Amino acid sequence: MASPTSWEFYKEVEPKILWVNICTQNLEGVAYSINKWWKTRYPGYKIRIVSKKELELIKMQAEKKEK
Repeated sequence: MASPTSWEFYKEVEPKILWVNICTQNLEGVAYSINKWWKTRYPGYKIRIVSKKELELIKMQAEKKEK
């Protein structure tokens, strides 16, 4: 299994999207872990795999909307 720090996510509640960034080059087990976590915790959400840069941009845009 992948370690808990091998990926990070941001949850967007309104459009129900989980934005996920995979932080490791070794993808063995990470895809399985993410899929299992997603299906059990957020079954009603769509999932999007994005780069670190894209994830940070999405977080910044969400902060601007909240203000």
